[in-house]
Amino acid sequence: MLAATTNGYDVTAYISHSPGLDGLVSESDLSQLPDNLQLENFSAERTDLLSARTMALAFAITRFLHLVQYLRACVYARWGKGTKVQNHESWAQYVHRIIHPEMYAIVIGLIFSNMIFFAVVGVVFSEFGTTVAGASLKVGLWVGGFLLEIISHLWYPAMQKLKRPQPTKRTIGLPNPESLSGYFDTITTVILGEGINGFAGTLASILSIPGVGRAIAVNVVSTAFIIWFIAYIYFEGPHSGTTPKGEGIRRMIWMVMYLPLLASIFLLFVGMKNQFLLTAFISTIKASTAELRGLLNRAHFPNNITNSALWETNPTIKEFMFARKIIWSDEYQKLIEARGNSTNSQEWTENVHAWTSRLSLTIASMGKDGVPENVQTLVDTYYNVNSTFLNQDLRLQNQDPRLSMYSKILIELMDGSLQSARYILIFAAAILISLGLQSLAHSEIKANDPYQRAVITCRLIMGIVLSLLLLLNLGKYDDFFVPSNKLSQRIGVFQWLEAFWVLPTIAIAYGIQFLIEVTLTRFMDTTKENKRKNSDTEAARPPNLTSQSYYSEPDKDADYSGRQG
Repeated sequence: MLAATTNGYDVTAYISHSPGLDGLVSESDLSQLPDNLQLENFSAERTDLLSARTMALAFAITRFLHLVQYLRACVYARWGKGTKVQNHESWAQYVHRIIHPEMYAIVIGLIFSNMIFFAVVGVVFSEFGTTVAGASLKVGLWVGGFLLEIISHLWYPAMQKLKRPQPTKRTIGLPNPESLSGYFDTITTVILGEGINGFAGTLASILSIPGVGRAIAVNVVSTAFIIWFIAYIYFEGPHSGTTPKGEGIRRMIWMVMYLPLLASIFLLFVGMKNQFLLTAFISTIKASTAELRGLLNRAHFPNNITNSALWETNPTIKEFMFARKIIWSDEYQKLIEARGNSTNSQEWTENVHAWTSRLSLTIASMGKDGVPENVQTLVDTYYNVNSTFLNQDLRLQNQDPRLSMYSKILIELMDGSLQSARYILIFAAAILISLGLQSLAHSEIKANDPYQRAVITCRLIMGIVLSLLLLLNLGKYDDFFVPSNKLSQRIGVFQWLEAFWVLPTIAIAYGIQFLIEVTLTRFMDTTKENKRKNSDTEAARPPNLTSQSYYSEPDKDADYSGRQG
C-alpha cells in the first residue's frame, strides 16, 4: 500500500512550490490561473495529500509495532517461561541485570521517535500541513525521527569501538549447501514478493480515481489475506521445508508438482490485479454517473444553462470534473454550442442526451491507460456521430444493450479484465490441489498419522469446491449487458462480478482452509514437539559466516581450524 500511494510523491510540495506548479501560489491567486493549470494543481494536490497521509500513518504504525516488539521481549525476559524471578526486584534492578545496554538505547530511541511520528500524523491531517511551515515541519520531523533511531542503534556499537578491544581470531567455516526444498522455498518467496510489488503499480493507478469507494478497500483487504493464507499454508504445512528422502518416484512427483503450483500462484496474482481494474472500472462508472446526475439535478439542469456566471464557475461541478481530469469550461462550451444548434425543444433534448452520453463515456475511459487502437476508433466514432444516432443508441441501451454502441465500447474497455476474472478460480483451486498432491507425494502416511491425512484431504476438497464455482460460467446469456428482464438468465459469474465478491470469496475459502490447518496442527500434529526440538537444536548451532566473501584476500589473523572437509 505504501509503494502504491507514494508513486509520484513530491516531498518539496507546499515548501518550494504548490503541487503541480512551478512556484508557490496562494489560494486566492489559484482561481485566477488558466483551467489547465488548475487541473494540474488539483491532481497533484490529491496525490500529495494521499501520499503524505499514507506515509505518516505507515511510519507511525510501524514504529509503534516495532516498539511493542521490543517491550514484549523485555517483558518476556522478566516474566517469561523459564525465567528465574528475583523476589522483591525493582524495575531498575531488572533493567540493570537483564536488559542489554544496546537494547535499552533502542527502546528509548523508539519511544521518542513514536512521539515524533505521531506528531507528523497530526500535522498532515490538518490544514496546517498544506502550509509552508507545516510541510517543512513534517519533513523535518520525519528526518529527525529516523535519525534518532539510527543513532539509538549505533550508540552502543560506537561506544564499544571507542574502547579499542584487542582483535580476536575468527573461525571461518564453509557454508552448508542448501537443500532442494530450500531452493524451491526461495523461488516461491520471490514469486510472492514480486506479486506484492506488482499490486503497487496497479493500486497507484486506481487509488487516484474518484468514486472507487468501498469495493476497492474490500479487494485490498481480501488480497492481503489471500497472500498471507497462501504463505502460511505453503510454509507451515506437513513436511514444509523438507525434501523427500531417496531418489524414487515420490521425489520426482514432488518436484513436478512445483510447476503447476508456482504457475498458479503467478497467474492468480495476475487475475487478482485484473480484478482490481475491473472493480475500479465498474464502481467508477456507477458512482460517477450517479453523482453527475445528482449534481445536475440539484443545479436544475438544463434551466438557465446560458447563464455562464451560474454554470461555468459552479465550484461543485468544476471540482467534480477536475477529479476526473476533465475541464468543465470546455464541456460547458460544447453544451452551449449544442444549445445554439438546436432549433426546437425536441432537438435540444436530444442534444442534451448526446452531451451526457459523451461525457459519461469520457469519465468511464478516464482510468484506462493504453486504450487499444480498435477501441479508440470506436470512441472517436461515438464522439463524432450526430445527436440523432446517439439518442437511438441510448434507446437501444434500455431495450437491448447488446446492440448498443455505448455498451460495446464499455465491453471492449474491460474485455481483458473481464475474461481473466471469469476464470481466476482455476488458479485459486489449482494452488490447493497442487499443495495437496505435493504433500501426498512427500508423505509416508501411516495408519497412526491422522494429521497428514486430514490436511491433505482438506486441501484437495477445498480445491475441488473452488473448481465447482466455475459452474457459474454456465447460463443462457453469455453477455455482460443484457435487457433488464433477462438478467436472471445471464450467467451467474457476471452477477458475482457486479457484486464485487470475487476476491472476498477466494479469501473466505483460503481462510477456512487456514483455520482448519491451524486447528489440525493444534490438536492432531504429533510431530509438532519434535519439530520444535529440532529447531531449537538448529538454533543452538553456531551460525555460518555467510557474509564472508570467499573471493577476498584471506585474513592472516583468522583461525581456519574450523574448516570442514
